Amino acid sequence: MFPCSRVRRQLGAYLDGELSPKNRVVVERHLACCQPCRTALESLHGLERTLQSAEVPPAPPSLAGQIMAKARERQNTGMERNAIRLGHGLATPRPGAFKVAAAAVLLFGLAAASYMGRAVSQTATAQTAVQADPLAVYNLDYLADAPEGSLADTYLALASSDRGY
Repeated sequence: MFPCSRVRRQLGAYLDGELSPKNRVVVERHLACCQPCRTALESLHGLERTLQSAEVPPAPPSLAGQIMAKARERQNTGMERNAIRLGHGLATPRPGAFKVAAAAVLLFGLAAASYMGRAVSQTATAQTAVQADPLAVYNLDYLADAPEGSLADTYLALASSDRGY
């Protein structure tokens, strides 16, 4: 039997019919003998009815424009602050500093190229594994008991597809 904390985390999925048949039975058994969890379920039912009956007022026509204007204003203000911060307190570079930086970039490039050569052979092995069993590679086995037609079931079908999408 699940502890109350686990049952309460699953009450939303229980109400929406998203639990696997096995988990649904376990939650129903728990609810049959646990009054606090039944009270929590009734509270969720009440909240659901309240939200369904609530009227959502229409958005004012100018809302999208106001949001975009505020976003542009924040973006411009943030860029100005970052430019000030980046330029503040920088010393004039020494004459040999560019040579040292160029050497560091060159060494980094050589190390990255060496690493990429090894990564190519590992990628071929990984691609073979993905073709073999995508569920095992991405550790999706915990979704195996998802009810048919659920979002998890659809995701599993897409991940297992030979088409690659």
